[in-house]
Amino acid sequence: MNERFQKICQEASLVGASSVVYQNGRIVEELSYGKRNLEANLDSCVHTIYRIASISKVVVAVALMKLHEMGKVCLDDDISNYLGFKVRNPYFPNDPITLRLMMTQTSSITDGDYENGYNSVNGTNIDCRLQDLLLEEGKYFSYKTFDKNKPGTTFIYSNFNCGIIACIIEKLSGMLFTEFVKKEVLKPLGMDASFVITDIYHYDQVASLYVVKDNKITLNRSYNDFVNLKYQLFPLGDNFRGPAGGLFTSPLDLARFANIFLNDGYPILNKKTIDKMLEVNWQGQGHGAYRAKGLQMIILDYKGKRLYGHFGDAYGVRSFMLFNPEKKVGINYLTNGGFYKLQESGIDSVQEQVLDLFIEKYLN
Repeated sequence: MNERFQKICQEASLVGASSVVYQNGRIVEELSYGKRNLEANLDSCVHTIYRIASISKVVVAVALMKLHEMGKVCLDDDISNYLGFKVRNPYFPNDPITLRLMMTQTSSITDGDYENGYNSVNGTNIDCRLQDLLLEEGKYFSYKTFDKNKPGTTFIYSNFNCGIIACIIEKLSGMLFTEFVKKEVLKPLGMDASFVITDIYHYDQVASLYVVKDNKITLNRSYNDFVNLKYQLFPLGDNFRGPAGGLFTSPLDLARFANIFLNDGYPILNKKTIDKMLEVNWQGQGHGAYRAKGLQMIILDYKGKRLYGHFGDAYGVRSFMLFNPEKKVGINYLTNGGFYKLQESGIDSVQEQVLDLFIEKYLN
């Protein structure tokens, strides 16, 4: 598998890439290619720490399900009950929005636009509170934050939904979202991981991220950039920026997380909770690879094989964490940039080839 992995990465002129395959609770493949940092000529390896992009959403979901197991939250309750103010799609004022709808991307809450709404403040430290975005009198409110289709009827991929879930976690736990995740998820799994870049122990392993500009590989984010762009802390319940894609960890440590879904939730959730997360909660026409979702989990039928997990794409990173519970096997893959091509499926050309390798060896 390694020889073919190297060839795939080389043909796509990836800067660097790291991948691990895990089965029955142990690592069975370690694959790496290229550089985690071109400027310093540092090699990639399975210990390389990436900003894993939207795979982070599954970690957020697991944190919420910890509160669900504690009896502090019901997935079908109106989110207004937890936020302390009434949230409604102004086009459907009588329809409550629930956590289940948010975790299946059918809540009707969108990312807005770049003039107002979530997208206008995400990536900044502008003093914007959650109410400023969700209430009509809010300073950054936009009607484009809400879809004109009824809540529960239409799939719309949204990062803001995940940020709102993180705010609810803060309200219910009385802790910063980043601290709750560390205490209840990351630390029990022994992961060197955090939504706060300066909390990473092996900070010297953080990969720089690269994008293609004018047909050339160009540095987009370095470790120092991540530190300088770190979000400031707002009051509990207002830290909606970061959770949707901001977790830093290595593919090796990410396997520790993925294994909870292959081991009935051990050691942080129970089997009943895992079953809820993996069962189909939505099915239909999404975008790209999205055809069915569990709770914040993509359910993917890929070339006749059922896979669960998530993809990621941000600032040059392309990533996935995908696993098959029946065979108790999974794969994590991350690259920090290169000349990959987006396929009609929404999966890029390199991801597709790496997945094909994995399926050929472990699922056929």
